[in-house]
Amino acid sequence: MFSARSRGAERSRARPRHPRPHPGTGTGGQPLGSPGAPVPRGPRAPCLGSTGGCGGDGPTRTAMVTGFPFVGREDVLGELRGAWKRAAAGRGGLVTLTGPAGAGKTRVAEEAAARAEGFRTVWTWCPPDAVEHALRPWSRLLRELVVDDVRCGRLVAASPSLRAVLAGSAAGGRTEADPEAARVRLAGDVTEILATAARRRPLLLVVDDVHAADASSLRLLLETADAVRGSRVLLLATARDDDTAWQDRSWARARLLCRGSALPVGPLREEDVGALLDAATGGTPAPSAVRALARYTGGEAFFVTELLRSGGGLGGPASEIPATAVSVRIRDAVRARTAELSPRAARLLDLAALLGTRFRLDLLADAAAVPLDEVRVLLGEAAGAGLLAEAGADEGRFRHDLLREAVSGRPSPGERAGLHRALAAVLAEHSGRGRDTGPAEVAHHLLLSGPEHAREAAGYCREAADRAAALLAFEEAARWYERAVGAYATAGFDTAGQAGDDTDGGAGAGFDGGGAGADFDGGGAAGQEPGHAEELVEVLLGLGAARLGSGDWTKARTALLRAASLARRAGRPDLLARAALGLGTGPVGFEVDVADREQADLLGEARSALADDPAHTALRAAVTARLSLAAAFLEPEEHRVALAEEAVAAAREADAPAALGPALAALCDARSGPDHCRDRLDRSREIIDVARARRDLPLELLGRRLRLVALMETGSFAGADAEAAAYDTAARLLRRPLYAWYVPLWRGTRALMEGRYGDCAAALDEVEALGGAAGSPNAVLLAETQRWCLYADSGDLDDLRRLRERAPLERMPGVWPRVTLALLAAQLGQREEASRRLAGVMPSLLGAPRDSEWLPMMAQAAETVGAVGTHPSAPALYGALAPYAGLFAVEGIGAAIRGPVDRHLALLARSMGDDRTARDHRDHAVRAAVAAGAVALAERIAEETAGTAGTAGTAGTSGAVGTAGSAGTAEARGVPGSDGVPGAAVPAPPEFRDGTVRAQDGPGDGPAVPVSGDARSDGPTDPAVTGRATAGRATAGRTAPGAAAGERRPDSPPPAPQFRREGPLWLLVYAGREVRLPDSKGLHDIAVLLGRPGTPVPAVDLAAPGATAGDAGTDDGDLHPPGDLGEVIDATARAAYRRRLRELEEEAEDADAGGDTARSRRIAEEKDALVRQLSAAYGIGGRVRRAGSPAERARTTVTARVRAAVRRVAAVHPELGRHLRTAVRTGTLCVYEPEDPPAWRL
Repeated sequence: MFSARSRGAERSRARPRHPRPHPGTGTGGQPLGSPGAPVPRGPRAPCLGSTGGCGGDGPTRTAMVTGFPFVGREDVLGELRGAWKRAAAGRGGLVTLTGPAGAGKTRVAEEAAARAEGFRTVWTWCPPDAVEHALRPWSRLLRELVVDDVRCGRLVAASPSLRAVLAGSAAGGRTEADPEAARVRLAGDVTEILATAARRRPLLLVVDDVHAADASSLRLLLETADAVRGSRVLLLATARDDDTAWQDRSWARARLLCRGSALPVGPLREEDVGALLDAATGGTPAPSAVRALARYTGGEAFFVTELLRSGGGLGGPASEIPATAVSVRIRDAVRARTAELSPRAARLLDLAALLGTRFRLDLLADAAAVPLDEVRVLLGEAAGAGLLAEAGADEGRFRHDLLREAVSGRPSPGERAGLHRALAAVLAEHSGRGRDTGPAEVAHHLLLSGPEHAREAAGYCREAADRAAALLAFEEAARWYERAVGAYATAGFDTAGQAGDDTDGGAGAGFDGGGAGADFDGGGAAGQEPGHAEELVEVLLGLGAARLGSGDWTKARTALLRAASLARRAGRPDLLARAALGLGTGPVGFEVDVADREQADLLGEARSALADDPAHTALRAAVTARLSLAAAFLEPEEHRVALAEEAVAAAREADAPAALGPALAALCDARSGPDHCRDRLDRSREIIDVARARRDLPLELLGRRLRLVALMETGSFAGADAEAAAYDTAARLLRRPLYAWYVPLWRGTRALMEGRYGDCAAALDEVEALGGAAGSPNAVLLAETQRWCLYADSGDLDDLRRLRERAPLERMPGVWPRVTLALLAAQLGQREEASRRLAGVMPSLLGAPRDSEWLPMMAQAAETVGAVGTHPSAPALYGALAPYAGLFAVEGIGAAIRGPVDRHLALLARSMGDDRTARDHRDHAVRAAVAAGAVALAERIAEETAGTAGTAGTAGTSGAVGTAGSAGTAEARGVPGSDGVPGAAVPAPPEFRDGTVRAQDGPGDGPAVPVSGDARSDGPTDPAVTGRATAGRATAGRTAPGAAAGERRPDSPPPAPQFRREGPLWLLVYAGREVRLPDSKGLHDIAVLLGRPGTPVPAVDLAAPGATAGDAGTDDGDLHPPGDLGEVIDATARAAYRRRLRELEEEAEDADAGGDTARSRRIAEEKDALVRQLSAAYGIGGRVRRAGSPAERARTTVTARVRAAVRRVAAVHPELGRHLRTAVRTGTLCVYEPEDPPAWRL
C-alpha cells in the first residue's frame, strides 16, 4: 500500500515530484489523450498544477497534450499564504478547500505546499470508494512523522493507542473501561505528536478527499483542528461540497466547515480557460472558442482539460452544445477509450475500478488470474488510452476518481456482483496470509456480491468492527456493526429483539429475580440456531459499546436493549448481564442513572440467572454491585448494603480486581452516611490501589472522588485538597467533560469557604459548561447546590429568590427538598413559613435513613432553627446530631461545606437556651473551620452564635445573612457565656488571645494557625475577632448607672452619628444606639463612602492599599497586582462561541426531526451554558468585559466585602444596617446617597 511522503518546500530547489500520486486532477504520470488530439507546439509547459491533469516525461503518443500551466487561483493562494504565516507564528488551524469533483482542489493544495517555504509537508488521502481499515489516513501521517523524529517515536512507544493506529490493529484486541474517554485520549496523543513534530519545523499536513474519510478519521481531524490552534501546525484538507459526496453525513460537513477557514475552489475565469487552450493548441485561441469552452464546461478544471486532451474542440458550434453535455461527453469518451482496449485489458480495468482509485497490482493479478508481468502490460494499454496515470512498480491508479466512476459503470449488475465476489475471495486469502489487507475490504466486496453471501459478509463485518473498536475508531466500528446486523437480517436472522418482550413474570417481579431464570432455557431465538443468535447478541453488544465510545448514548441504549432481549431468548444470562452493565457508563459505573428502572430490572434478572453459575462469579459481582447503585431509589438501604457486600465477597472469591473496584465503590455508596466515614476512607484507598495496578483511570477517579468526600466529612481538608489535585491530574489524561467538571466544582467549594465569591461564581460557570457538554445530571444538581450556597453566603437575596422560584423542589421526591425549602424560606426572611415547613418535615426527617443526605439535611434543619430563633424541634435535632460532633456536614459530592457539626449543635443549644453548651460547641466549630482554612466560615460561625440565645436571625448557607432581631432581645436573653447578665462581654478563649487559633481538642488538631484577612485582631478580643459582631456587648463609652450597655439616659441628648475606628474595634453610633465591631476591610470601605456623601468613588480606589479610612492596618494580601489580562473572552473565542451556537442550532433541528429527545436536551443544556458564558463577556452598554483588569477585580472584591460588612452591622444594629442597605450602592463606582445625610463623625 502507499505510504505518505514527506518533504519540505524549499524555493531554492527545483519543484519536487508530487508527494504522492494522488487521484486528484493534475499529477505526474503519462499524459493521456485520444487519437486525433493536436500535438502542442513549442516547449513543454511546466506542470505547475492548475487544474486538471498535467503531463509527465514518459513516452508519448502523437495525440497527447503533455501538460498545462498553473493558472488563476491567486485569491485562494493568498488566503493560504496568510494561513501558513499564522501557523509559522504558532497560530495553527484548519483550512478546507471545497468544490465539486474536478474543481482542482488537490492541484491547488499541491501548489500551496510548493510555495509554503520552511514547512515540512506530509500528505495523506482518503481514497474515494475504497475500503481501508479505520484511521488509515492517520496511520500514514504518523508513520511519516516518526520516521526521522526520535521524540515522536518515543511518544508513539509510550501510547498503546498510537501504536495501534500506526500498526493498523491492536495486539490481541483491546477493551477500555471508558471507551469515550479512551478515544478523547487518543485525540490528545495525536495532537501532542503533531505539536512535537512541529517544534523543529512548521508542519503542513494535507488530507486529501476528506469527504471520503471514514467517520472516525474525520472526527479525529476535527478534534485535532481545535487543539492545534496554539501550535505550528496547519491542516489543509480538500473536500467535495455536494450532498452526494457526503451522503447522510451533512453534520460532518457542517462541522468541518465551521472548524476553520473554508476556501471554495470555484470555476476558472475565462482568461484562465484561454491560457489552457493556448497551452493545448500552441497558439492564440479565438475569443469565441474560449467563451464557448468556458461556458459549456462551467469553467470546471477537470472538464476543461479532459476536453482539451480528448481533442481540444467542442465538436460543433458553441450554441449547439447543451450545458449538460460535458459530463456525459466525458463519460462517453471514457467508455470509447475503454472499448478500444483488448478484452483482457478491459476486464482488468473493470476489476481495478472496483478496487478503488488506487489499487495494488498483486491483488489485481490474483483476482484476474493473470501473471503480474502481464498485468503491467495490459494496464499499459489503459494508460495509453488516457485512463491511468504512472504509479509505482506495485501499484496503479486512475488519473481521477471521475474516470474511475465512468469505468466502474461499464459492467452489468450481474457482472459487477461476480467481480466483487472474486475480489472478496482474493482479499480474504491475502488477509489470511497477513498481507496488508483486512476484514473491512473483504466485507465490502462480499456485501456487494449478492444476498447469498450475506452470512459470510456478516462475519467479516463483525471482524472489521472489532478491529476498528480496538483502534478507538468507534464511529467506524458502529458503522460495521450495523452492517453486520443488516447482513444477519438478510441471511434470515431475527434481529428485531425488543427489550421486555419475554420479561413477563421475570425481572419485573423483584430484584431477587423470582422467575427470571425460567426465561433462560438455552433454546435460542426463534427461527435460528442458538450459536447464530449469540453471534448477533455479541454484535449488538459491540454496537452499544461503540455508540457509547462515540458519545451517542441514545443509540447505544437502543442497541443494548435489543441485545438484552435476544440474549434472554438465546438463554445467555452472561450476555444479558453485559447488556445491562452497558446501560450505565460502562463497567466502572462512574455515573449511574438511579431513575432507570429498566436497567435495574435487567440487572436483577441477570443476577438471579447467574446465581448458580460458578463460571461467571466475577460477572455476577459486577452485576450485583451495579444493582446496588441502580436501586438507590427503589430498594431499602439494608438491601442495597447486602447487595454491595455480596458483590465485594464474590469479587474477592473470584480474585477479580476488575470487579472488586466497582464493588467496593458500591459499598461506599450504600454506606455513605456519617457512621461509616472511616470505613469509606479505607475502601476508597483500596479502590485507588486496585485502579492504579490495572491502569484503570475511570476507576481511579471514582476512588478519589469517594475519598475526597470522606476526607471533607472528617475535617481533613489538607488531604481533600491533595485528592482534588490528584484527581485533576488523572482527569486531564482522559480529556473528557464527564470527569473534568468536578475539578472546578471543588475549586468553587474552596473559594466559598474562604469568602472568595467572585472566584466561586467563575468556577460555577466552568462547572455548568463542562457538565452540559458531558450531559451529566449530577453536574446540574451540584452546580445549583453550590450556587444556592454562594447566593446565601454573599447575601444576594434577589438571586436567591430567583433560584428558589426556578428550582423544582416542590415536585421532587424525598425528605431533603422539604428541608431545603424550609431553610430557603428562613434565608429570605420568611420565618413563619420556615418554622411551619420545618415542623411539617420533622417526622420524616427524624426517621430518614442515615445515608449521604442525612447529615447535610440535619445541618440545614439546624440552620433553619438558628434563623427562626426557637423551635420545638431543637431538642430532637440536637440529640440526633450530638454523636457526630467532630465531623463536617458536606453537601453532595463536595459541592459545599455547611460547616462542622459543632456549629449546628451550637445553633440548637442556643435555641434551647443552653448558652454555655452553645459557647463550647461554637469554640470547637471555629477552631475546626480555621484549621480547615475556611476563614469566611469561621467568621460566620462566630457571628451567628454571637447573639443571645433565642435571637432570631436569617441563616445563610453557613450562617446568618439577615438582621439579628431587636436590640431588646439581647438584654432579655443575655449573651452566650454571660449567665444571662445583660450586656456582659464574652471573654476570649485563650486560643484566640494571641491572634492565632490552636486547633486542639477537636477535629484537625495541629499547630497554631494564624488568623489572617478579616479574621484578625490587634489586641485581646472575643471570638468575634473572626469578623463578626457581639450583639449587646458593653460599649467603650460611658453609661449611666443601672443602664444597660449601649443605652442612654432618657434626658441625655442623642449622641452624634459616629463611624470610626478605635484601636482594634470600630465604634458605630446611630439613632441613639452604640455598638462596636471588630475591624474589617468592608468597614473601611463604608467609612470612605460616608465621608463623601453623594460622590461616586471608584472601586479601584477603595480596593487600593491606603485608600480606606483609618490607619493602614487593612490586609491587602488579596489584591492582585495591577495589570489588564485582556478581555474576559477575546474576539476569536467569541466568534468560536457563536459558531458553536450555530452548529448547535443545526444539530438541534436534526435531533428534533429524528425525535431524539435525550440529544435535544443535551444540546439545549450546552446552548444555555454557552449563552451564559458569552453573556458574561459583556457589561453595561454591550461593552466587552476585561478579565483581570483593576476595575473588574475591584468591583467584585469591594462589592463582596461591603455587603458582608453591612450584614455584620445589621446583626447588632438593625437600624444602621437598614440605613446602609438603602443608602450605599456598590459597583464599578460606589456611592453613599442617603435622603438626609447624617453628620457623621469619622
